[in-house]
Amino acid sequence: MNIFSFLQTRQWILVRRLILLGIVLFLGFRIYGGSLMARLQRPHPQRDIVVTRSEFRPDLPGERPAWFIGLKNQSSRFTYDKIELEATYTDSAGAVLEQDKLVIREKLDPGEEALVGSRDVRERAGAAQGSLKVMGAANVE
Repeated sequence: MNIFSFLQTRQWILVRRLILLGIVLFLGFRIYGGSLMARLQRPHPQRDIVVTRSEFRPDLPGERPAWFIGLKNQSSRFTYDKIELEATYTDSAGAVLEQDKLVIREKLDPGEEALVGSRDVRERAGAAQGSLKVMGAANVE
């Protein structure tokens, strides 16, 4: 029995089919895997919403400081509203003065980016800088 007669056996036919099936599954997952996984995912605002710009301006005229906030919805499926942000206020030396929760009532469709300007609800005495982190959002059905 030589090597070429092995290529005609049932075992070799089964091995070829398994290899071909493995290649098809690998290429299918590589091409369509991201869109399939996106369909199975649930809304996750901390992952989907990104703060692209956060500028805290305590020096503007008036009693209360202002925020200029850029938000982007990176989800391809979900629309978000009532975005909850955690604001951390620091002094000029970098010490944390206080933390507060802000709610932005801006509807963000999939892939949409928005720039929001807002006055802070309270006076932040001694605050020189601020930073934002997404805590949650309401998913619009």
